[in-house]
Amino acid sequence: MSDIDKQLEELNTSIQKDESSLNQSYDAISKIPQATDDSNWWSATEAMTISSVLLVFFLIVLCLATYLIKLGRSPEMVMKFFGTILIIAVASFLVVAGYDDKQIAPVIGLLGTIAGYLLGKENRTDEEKSSNKSTNTDAENGAGS
Repeated sequence: MSDIDKQLEELNTSIQKDESSLNQSYDAISKIPQATDDSNWWSATEAMTISSVLLVFFLIVLCLATYLIKLGRSPEMVMKFFGTILIIAVASFLVVAGYDDKQIAPVIGLLGTIAGYLLGKENRTDEEKSSNKSTNTDAENGAGS
């Protein structure tokens, strides 16, 4: 029995040593600063603040556009200028508000279409319209003869 007791005593001391080394390791690990979670870099209050600032900017731009139209500026030019600014602001608002790429993609496509319409639309003068009509009429008459 004394042989078994010695083996048990050796096992107990080895277990105690292992437990003490584990405790020291746990203590060392707990003292290491934990890595921060990068997915939470943007707080809800920051997003709300920046969203509110962008909305105030939208209102200022709309008020300024209204003022310029009342002054008698060309509504087409005012619409092009401020429409472009508002499209950029709306796109940035959607990003700041926290929407992901799957939610933003259709809206960005629509905003791009509107921007293309605003910037691509040209004002034709009456002379250009009449010259285009006469050219079309001449071409139709020539094709029919």
